[in-house]
Amino acid sequence: MIEIVYDKQDTTQDNIFAGITLPKNIRQIGTPSGNRRIYVEDYVMTYLKQLANPNSTFARGAILVGEVQRNEQADVIYISGALAAQNLELDLEETTFDGETWSYIYQEVKTYFPDLEVVGWFLSRMGFSTEVNDMIMKLHVDNFAGPDKVLYIMDALEGEDAFYMMQEDMLCRQTGYYIYYARNEAMQNFMIASKGDVEPTPKNEVEQKDEAVLRNYKKIMEERARNARIERANKRLQAVCACLVIAVLALGIAVFSNYQMLEKVELALQENGLEVFAVQDVNKAEKSKSTEATQRIEKETSEQMDKVRSAASNLPKYYTVQNGDTLSSISFKMYNSVGYVAELMEANGLGEADDIQEGDQIVIPTIRK
Repeated sequence: MIEIVYDKQDTTQDNIFAGITLPKNIRQIGTPSGNRRIYVEDYVMTYLKQLANPNSTFARGAILVGEVQRNEQADVIYISGALAAQNLELDLEETTFDGETWSYIYQEVKTYFPDLEVVGWFLSRMGFSTEVNDMIMKLHVDNFAGPDKVLYIMDALEGEDAFYMMQEDMLCRQTGYYIYYARNEAMQNFMIASKGDVEPTPKNEVEQKDEAVLRNYKKIMEERARNARIERANKRLQAVCACLVIAVLALGIAVFSNYQMLEKVELALQENGLEVFAVQDVNKAEKSKSTEATQRIEKETSEQMDKVRSAASNLPKYYTVQNGDTLSSISFKMYNSVGYVAELMEANGLGEADDIQEGDQIVIPTIRK
């Protein structure tokens, strides 16, 4: 979302929304609209970013606490606290909010945020965008029902985030929100007390799942990069094939034209052949003309075929990467020289040497030595 910075001073009118007094020092993220506004305290945002950081993957979820100010015209949700919830798994298949879970959550809220209530939840989805799916929708409806409960999703790897709220029985993405600044001692104390939960800890089941997710994400990114290289190679191949088709069509037209000319020559020879027995000199002259015409047609056809062969020779070849291959070894296999690594990288859109894996199909460009 686009960030718009405001520095509001004592303009009371600017700090009132539908009769509700708002914080003065805020940052606007996106373009909030409608009669519901979301305000997140800066310490809370810092804590959530720590949870979502790919280098600190101990927790991916949190319970959001705060308060809701409402009147007949509007609702304003203030999020001034957050607590890590380790039962929120990224695949969401093992996530449960049973009585024991909620008992623990309420005890933590009572300990660190006694004056606040649960206003929603946070979920970090690394590499899976900020869109919601059926599982997320069900978790929200079953455990955070109500029009004033929010879902905040963050994808740290893509640098995206989004708030959702229920509207007409659907989780609807909000167009923006606000970050406000306050002396949030409760959140500061909680962050100090839970510092060990945010920093890397010895390996456990959750961390192992996090590492598996990161490996899967990297694999997805590598697959996308390979597909992009193949797509670029296919486009180049299509362009060359189009040129080849044009050359073949031109050859066909030329051959057909020459064939018609040859038929005319043969017809003329047949007609002139009737006079051969009467005039031998004329017969010799016509045979000479026939030979010259035939040779000319053969020459033109040969030239057209040479053009087609030349166009075909420019078509790129493909090579499937084998186990242990490098660009240098492939260069030697294809060109009997290791000096064509740069050409291979350029033809395949590779940013780094040996950015290839077993099974990749790469373009082998034609090199004019």
